[in-house]
Amino acid sequence: HGRKLSYLGPGGLTGRTASFRIRDIHPSHYGRICPIDTSEGINVGLIGSLSIHAKIGYWGSPDSPFYEISERSTVVRILYLSPGIDEYYKVGAGNSLALNQDIQEEQAVPARYRQEFLTIVWEQVHLRSIFPFQYFSVGASLTPFIEHNDANRALMSSNMQRQAVPLARSERCIVGTGLERQAALDSGALSIAEHEGKTVSTDTD
Repeated sequence: HGRKLSYLGPGGLTGRTASFRIRDIHPSHYGRICPIDTSEGINVGLIGSLSIHAKIGYWGSPDSPFYEISERSTVVRILYLSPGIDEYYKVGAGNSLALNQDIQEEQAVPARYRQEFLTIVWEQVHLRSIFPFQYFSVGASLTPFIEHNDANRALMSSNMQRQAVPLARSERCIVGTGLERQAALDSGALSIAEHEGKTVSTDTD
């Protein structure tokens, strides 16, 4: 609940007067505000969640990380850009990877530029996303196969993730997304061993 954004409150909007345009998804939300994880009911679209890798920048705007693609340098740089800056760069999709300078996994890649989606060659890409789930929140990222689910079901699932309580007896999930380990570590409900080993048994003493 600590990574929430709200249009409500003093000097803000109300659920009854906010228009559909305010509640809608904007291209500047990419990698900053989750397009799925929002409140249900009258406050839908007015209360959102920060994306999994987003952070609040120096000027108070949500910044999203990108890999800088440079032919002159082999050092990989991560840039945190505010919503008004990445509009001037051609940003490759998160699943478009470059193996090295000579061999590209995909020659033509989808990219975003000035709030439009384009298909361009890899050499024209300036930045690329650092993670395929970069535009989802923590709750939405824990839903397996979320891209194949109905949008309403995905919304309910992301809200239910925050309502979950730790199990009295922890078990590994059968189907996961790969982010369960980090979410479990950040929950504060787990005991972390100082040394590597295997837990044989536990008690309440």
